[in-house]
Formats: sequence, structure tokens, C-alpha cells
Amino acid sequence: MSQIHRALFILAVPFVLAGCNGDRVEELESQVADLESQLEDVRSKLSDAESEVDSLRSAVDDLDNAVGEFEYTDWRIVVSNVQSAASNVESAASNVESSIADAVSAAQ
Repeated sequence: MSQIHRALFILAVPFVLAGCNGDRVEELESQVADLESQLEDVRSKLSDAESEVDSLRSAVDDLDNAVGEFEYTDWRIVVSNVQSAASNVESAASNVESSIADAVSAAQ
């Protein structure tokens, strides 16, 4: 290899490496953008789950209030209120489980 070819080779190597690194940087930037998008989706799903937990707490409070009516109201009237409140708790618990499953799925 002549001196000129060797000099050209030595000068060309940094440019070739820079091009390879540029491709790698673009690939990494794309991966970071994908991960940021996934993270935002997980945050959204967790926020939904928190909202469902709040709904569950409210349903439990309603059930507690309905059960408390046994102290001063005819049990025949209270039973239907308790049944309705218990059904709401069951539905709210199911929604919490679904929201958590969605968040877990989004995180994978």
C-alpha cells in the first residue's frame, strides 16, 4: 500500500466510524422515544387504576352506610340497599383488577 493510499485510508476511517456511530445514535434515539411513549402509556394506565381504586373506596363506604341502616330502618328495606351496594363493590373491584391488568400489560 502506497503512502498516499495509507494516508487516505487513515483519513477515511474516522468518517466511516462517524457514519456508523450516527446510525447507532439514531437507533438509540428511536428506542428512547419508544420507551418514553411506553412509559407515558403505563402512567396513564396507573392513573386509571388509581381512579378505579377511588371508586372502589366510595362503593365500600356506600356499603358500610347501607349496612349501618340496619340499626334504625326496617331490615326488609335495608336488605335491598345492602344487596345493591354489595353489587357495586363487586363491580368496582372488578374494574380495579382490570385497570391493574391493563397497566401491567402496558409495562411489558
